[in-house]
Amino acid sequence: MNGPSHIRLQRSGLLTLLVVSALLEAAWTVYLGWRLPRHYVADDWRVAWVGIDAAQVLTLLAAAWSAWQRRALLIVFSTAAGTLLLVDAWFDVMTARGSDLDQSLAFLALEIPWALLLFWVTYRVMLQFTKVHFDGVPVRRILIPRYSEVIEVVETFEQTQRIEPEA
Repeated sequence: MNGPSHIRLQRSGLLTLLVVSALLEAAWTVYLGWRLPRHYVADDWRVAWVGIDAAQVLTLLAAAWSAWQRRALLIVFSTAAGTLLLVDAWFDVMTARGSDLDQSLAFLALEIPWALLLFWVTYRVMLQFTKVHFDGVPVRRILIPRYSEVIEVVETFEQTQRIEPEA
Protein backbone atom coordinates (compact mmCIF):
# COMPACT_ATOMS: atom_id res chain seq x y z
CA MET A 1 0.00 0.00 0.00
CA ASN A 2 2.92 2.34 -0.68
CA GLY A 3 2.19 3.09 -4.35
CA PRO A 4 0.44 6.00 -6.07
CA SER A 5 -3.03 4.78 -5.00
CA HIS A 6 -1.92 5.12 -1.37
CA ILE A 7 -0.98 8.76 -2.02
CA ARG A 8 -4.34 9.39 -3.72
CA LEU A 9 -6.09 7.99 -0.66
CA GLN A 10 -4.01 10.21 1.63
CA ARG A 11 -4.76 13.29 -0.52
CA SER A 12 -8.46 12.45 -0.65
CA GLY A 13 -8.50 11.93 3.12
CA LEU A 14 -6.69 15.21 3.68
CA LEU A 15 -9.09 17.12 1.44
CA THR A 16 -12.07 15.57 3.22
CA LEU A 17 -10.59 16.37 6.63
CA LEU A 18 -9.91 19.99 5.66
CA VAL A 19 -13.39 20.60 4.23
CA VAL A 20 -15.14 18.91 7.16
CA SER A 21 -12.96 20.87 9.60
CA ALA A 22 -13.85 24.16 7.89
CA LEU A 23 -17.58 23.32 8.03
CA LEU A 24 -17.41 22.31 11.69
CA GLU A 25 -15.41 25.44 12.55
CA ALA A 26 -17.97 27.61 10.73
CA ALA A 27 -20.81 26.02 12.71
CA TRP A 28 -18.85 26.42 15.96
CA THR A 29 -18.18 30.10 15.16
CA VAL A 30 -21.89 30.78 14.60
CA TYR A 31 -22.73 28.97 17.84
CA LEU A 32 -20.11 30.95 19.81
CA GLY A 33 -21.34 34.23 18.34
CA TRP A 34 -24.81 33.36 19.57
CA ARG A 35 -23.97 31.85 22.99
CA LEU A 36 -20.87 33.58 24.39
CA PRO A 37 -21.50 36.22 27.05
CA ARG A 38 -20.65 39.82 26.24
CA HIS A 39 -18.45 40.03 29.34
CA TYR A 40 -16.19 37.32 30.70
CA VAL A 41 -13.38 37.35 33.29
CA ALA A 42 -10.51 34.99 32.49
CA ASP A 43 -8.45 33.40 35.25
CA ASP A 44 -5.31 32.97 33.12
CA TRP A 45 -5.35 36.30 31.29
CA ARG A 46 -1.65 36.92 31.85
CA VAL A 47 -0.68 33.44 30.67
CA ALA A 48 -2.70 33.86 27.48
CA TRP A 49 -1.00 37.15 26.55
CA VAL A 50 2.49 36.05 27.55
CA GLY A 51 1.93 32.80 25.64
CA ILE A 52 1.03 34.50 22.36
CA ASP A 53 3.93 36.94 22.74
CA ALA A 54 6.32 34.05 23.47
CA ALA A 55 5.06 32.29 20.33
CA GLN A 56 5.74 35.49 18.37
CA VAL A 57 9.28 35.65 19.74
CA LEU A 58 9.94 32.00 18.85
CA THR A 59 8.58 32.30 15.30
CA LEU A 60 10.49 35.54 14.69
CA LEU A 61 13.70 33.90 15.94
CA ALA A 62 13.02 30.83 13.80
CA ALA A 63 12.44 33.12 10.79
CA ALA A 64 15.68 34.97 11.55
CA TRP A 65 17.58 31.69 11.85
CA SER A 66 16.16 30.33 8.60
CA ALA A 67 16.95 33.60 6.80
CA TRP A 68 20.50 33.53 8.18
CA GLN A 69 20.92 29.89 7.12
CA ARG A 70 19.20 30.57 3.77
CA ARG A 71 16.66 27.81 4.40
CA ALA A 72 13.32 27.44 2.64
CA LEU A 73 11.79 27.07 6.12
CA LEU A 74 11.73 30.87 6.10
CA ILE A 75 8.47 30.48 4.15
CA VAL A 76 6.86 28.64 7.07
CA PHE A 77 8.28 30.76 9.88
CA SER A 78 7.67 34.17 8.28
CA THR A 79 4.08 33.14 7.50
CA ALA A 80 3.56 31.92 11.08
CA ALA A 81 5.13 35.06 12.58
CA GLY A 82 3.02 37.35 10.38
CA THR A 83 -0.12 35.46 11.28
CA LEU A 84 0.65 35.65 15.00
CA LEU A 85 1.22 39.40 14.69
CA LEU A 86 -2.22 39.82 13.09
CA VAL A 87 -3.85 37.66 15.76
CA ASP A 88 -2.10 39.65 18.49
CA ALA A 89 -3.20 42.95 16.93
CA TRP A 90 -6.80 41.70 16.66
CA PHE A 91 -6.99 40.64 20.30
CA ASP A 92 -5.15 43.78 21.49
CA VAL A 93 -7.79 46.00 19.92
CA MET A 94 -10.83 43.81 20.60
CA THR A 95 -10.03 43.33 24.30
CA ALA A 96 -8.86 46.89 25.01
CA ARG A 97 -10.97 49.28 26.99
CA GLY A 98 -10.65 52.91 27.95
CA SER A 99 -7.13 54.29 27.80
CA ASP A 100 -5.76 50.87 26.76
CA LEU A 101 -7.36 51.35 23.35
CA ASP A 102 -4.88 54.12 22.45
CA GLN A 103 -1.95 51.83 23.20
CA SER A 104 -3.58 48.97 21.28
CA LEU A 105 -4.14 51.18 18.23
CA ALA A 106 -0.51 52.33 18.39
CA PHE A 107 0.66 48.71 18.40
CA LEU A 108 -1.80 47.95 15.61
CA ALA A 109 -0.07 50.60 13.51
CA LEU A 110 3.19 48.69 14.02
CA GLU A 111 1.99 45.09 13.93
CA ILE A 112 -0.01 45.20 10.70
CA PRO A 113 2.81 46.63 8.54
CA TRP A 114 5.27 44.22 10.19
CA ALA A 115 2.96 41.28 9.42
CA LEU A 116 2.55 42.46 5.82
CA LEU A 117 6.33 42.71 5.51
CA LEU A 118 6.67 39.13 6.73
CA PHE A 119 4.07 37.97 4.19
CA TRP A 120 6.00 39.85 1.49
CA VAL A 121 9.17 38.02 2.61
CA THR A 122 7.26 34.73 2.26
CA TYR A 123 6.17 35.68 -1.23
CA ARG A 124 9.66 36.76 -2.31
CA VAL A 125 11.28 33.59 -0.95
CA MET A 126 8.66 31.48 -2.73
CA LEU A 127 9.36 33.35 -5.99
CA GLN A 128 13.10 32.82 -5.58
CA PHE A 129 12.59 29.17 -4.67
CA THR A 130 10.49 28.52 -7.77
CA LYS A 131 12.94 30.43 -9.94
CA VAL A 132 15.79 28.22 -8.79
CA HIS A 133 14.02 24.86 -8.45
CA PHE A 134 11.09 25.07 -10.90
CA ASP A 135 12.52 27.06 -13.82
CA GLY A 136 10.54 30.14 -12.91
CA VAL A 137 7.09 28.49 -13.01
CA PRO A 138 4.68 30.71 -11.02
CA VAL A 139 4.07 29.41 -7.50
CA ARG A 140 0.32 29.15 -8.07
CA ARG A 141 0.93 26.65 -10.92
CA ILE A 142 3.19 24.25 -9.03
CA LEU A 143 1.45 21.00 -8.12
CA ILE A 144 2.34 18.64 -5.33
CA PRO A 145 4.33 15.86 -7.02
CA ARG A 146 2.91 12.38 -7.43
CA TYR A 147 4.34 9.58 -5.33
CA SER A 148 6.23 8.04 -8.27
CA GLU A 149 7.88 11.39 -9.02
CA VAL A 150 8.97 11.78 -5.40
CA ILE A 151 10.45 8.27 -5.37
CA GLU A 152 12.33 9.00 -8.60
CA VAL A 153 13.81 12.19 -7.16
CA VAL A 154 14.80 10.44 -3.92
CA GLU A 155 16.42 7.56 -5.79
CA THR A 156 18.32 9.96 -8.04
CA PHE A 157 19.48 11.92 -5.00
CA GLU A 158 20.56 8.75 -3.21
CA GLN A 159 22.54 7.61 -6.26
CA THR A 160 24.40 10.93 -6.44
CA GLN A 161 25.22 10.73 -2.73
CA ARG A 162 26.74 7.26 -2.80
CA ILE A 163 30.44 7.18 -2.14
CA GLU A 164 32.19 4.31 -3.80
CA PRO A 165 34.76 2.57 -1.62
CA GLU A 166 38.32 3.07 -2.68
CA ALA A 167 40.02 -0.01 -4.16
